[in-house]
Amino acid sequence: MTEAVWTTKILNISSSLADRKAIGEELLKFPDGVTHCLHFIAESSDNELVTKSAYALDQAVRSNPDILQPHKILFFKALRTLEVDTVKRIFAKTLELISFDFLKGSFPLQKPEQELMVSTCFDWLIADEKVAVKAFAMQCLYNLKDTQAWIEGELKAQLNSQFQNASPAFQSRARHILKKLKN
Repeated sequence: MTEAVWTTKILNISSSLADRKAIGEELLKFPDGVTHCLHFIAESSDNELVTKSAYALDQAVRSNPDILQPHKILFFKALRTLEVDTVKRIFAKTLELISFDFLKGSFPLQKPEQELMVSTCFDWLIADEKVAVKAFAMQCLYNLKDTQAWIEGELKAQLNSQFQNASPAFQSRARHILKKLKN
């Protein structure tokens, strides 16, 4: 399927869960579409195309995170370019899923990829981001805490410093992570 045909398919979906799941299933059957979606996310200035591409990618990755492995270079390139809040949330969730699979040994990550994930998640945790982005970021950081000695201490410090003034949703996830860090 050409990029032009894929673009038309992506732009014709709505934000409904049914449409997102359907395009995600199609993406699983058409792995070249992953390249198209990541290319759109990394390089397009059309926020609708970027967001809908992220919707498709989100549903496909939730079903099978391994779909990203052949596209890691483009995925991490796209990660550096995110501006749309919805897309940040989707990528934060994707990083969380990747980090879980990394822990299980089923999604290998090179040191620079781990470092980019850690720095991005700390940036999101520190910045004025939506709570979902922060929650996924803190879980990803927890999952990657053993890749670098300083991560655990910095994660504890960030969660504790934000806890008092944070939303109940942030506090709930932070409490959960802090409890696991004490064990």
